Amino acid sequence: MRESGVTVERTVTVRELAYCSGTSRAAIHELLDHDLLSPAQSVPQIRFTAEAVERVRKIRRISMELEVGYPAMNLVLELLDRLERLECQLQERGS
Repeated sequence: MRESGVTVERTVTVRELAYCSGTSRAAIHELLDHDLLSPAQSVPQIRFTAEAVERVRKIRRISMELEVGYPAMNLVLELLDRLERLECQLQERGS
């Protein structure tokens, strides 16, 4: 979003993030405690970028489908991100 030449990024509260990702506020705080989420701002209120919604959804899906616990979740997310980057590179080379 742009306002008067300045880019303004949409952020969401813990409550909004929980609602949009289909989880609870307690679960969001647990993800914060395990360093699986990083807030865009902490003061005066914790807020997240809009991309955090997809990250929480991905974490929930991995947790449920693969039964991956929070300690291993960062590694799984990192590997999935690498895989996605490699797939993009292959698509670019094929174009």
